[in-house]
Amino acid sequence: MSIRIEHRIGVAASAETIWGIIADLERWGDWNPLHPEASGHIAIGGRLALAEALDGDAVRRLEATIPDWTPEIQLVWNVRRGFLSRSTRYFELEPLTDHSTLLANGEIFDGLLGEDWAAKRRAPFRAAFEAINEAIKVRAESA
Repeated sequence: MSIRIEHRIGVAASAETIWGIIADLERWGDWNPLHPEASGHIAIGGRLALAEALDGDAVRRLEATIPDWTPEIQLVWNVRRGFLSRSTRYFELEPLTDHSTLLANGEIFDGLLGEDWAAKRRAPFRAAFEAINEAIKVRAESA
């Protein structure tokens, strides 16, 4: 069993514009309330170092591995959250027209302890994903 927490939003901008915001890891602190620090290399097998600032929890340092990515389509990374807990975090972009895109942003939690941990934090994660999408939307639509 797993728990998926996700937010989707329509953005009046191209997937290319949105991807440019997501792929610029060093600027995540300008718009990303959940991951205010990010560094690494976006590539299959690439590694990311992230700070996670979930409302109500202490800031956590996460090491992630990228199992899959496609420019302007998706970015996926895996995090081991503890002995019996892991998650898969993602951004997915679905172009609707040349100047509009559906943006999905979420995380799938699994493992014996992962489901319980995530269930207790469903509302803060959902709020964070919504805030991330709104921030990307504002940046992309004003570009």
